[in-house]
Amino acid sequence: MSQPSNIRQLLTDAKLGLLPYLDERLKKIETSFKQVENLQLQPYDLLFGDCNTIAANEPRPLITQSISLKIFLTGNTKDKFELLLIASELQNMVDAAVFEWSNREWHQFEKPLKRPITQITGGLDYELLQDAANICRLTIYREFGLTYPLTF
Repeated sequence: MSQPSNIRQLLTDAKLGLLPYLDERLKKIETSFKQVENLQLQPYDLLFGDCNTIAANEPRPLITQSISLKIFLTGNTKDKFELLLIASELQNMVDAAVFEWSNREWHQFEKPLKRPITQITGGLDYELLQDAANICRLTIYREFGLTYPLTF
């Protein structure tokens, strides 16, 4: 593989990739939440879902790739309400970051992203950690699709 694929460029390119952009934004977000005791933003997880080819017989077929982000927050159970509010804010901030990246990437001259992201779905889970007293983990799920050209 001599040239990075379009999905690899979209996700990991140092200047234009989603993951470096998201990493930078999450670092800024984390520093704004330092006022809550024992709150930690854990490393996120990236999952790939359905992948489909659109217009396979056209000269420039497109790929749609479903992407899921799982973002983890841990904190003290006594601050449950505050943690839920922070998680809700974090969902909004992550969505805003993904939309900003998508619009910026879509407006590039040589753009691998063929359509900006227009919808993000997801949810939030709360669980008590068994091995740590009074510690809970919130998992934020954000799902969206990327559309990019197939390369040969």
